[in-house]
Amino acid sequence: MNEISQLIMSLGFPIVCCIFLGWYVKIQTDNYRNDVATMQKEHKEEISKVTEALNNNTLALQKLVDKLEGEKEGD
Repeated sequence: MNEISQLIMSLGFPIVCCIFLGWYVKIQTDNYRNDVATMQKEHKEEISKVTEALNNNTLALQKLVDKLEGEKEGD
């Protein structure tokens, strides 16, 4: 606490506030970037699972269509 008082007395309150706010913004920005990177990774995994499920559904539908066409031809 004594160090902060000495900084304020030697540099002035506005300069110390600007330095502190710059440091605070840097910390917040770093945290935000980490959060975004984590969300992007999770989103990529989710999209991969959705794509896999969609492909599986497409294959199942194609098998049903093939089976229905086979029965239609058998009439």
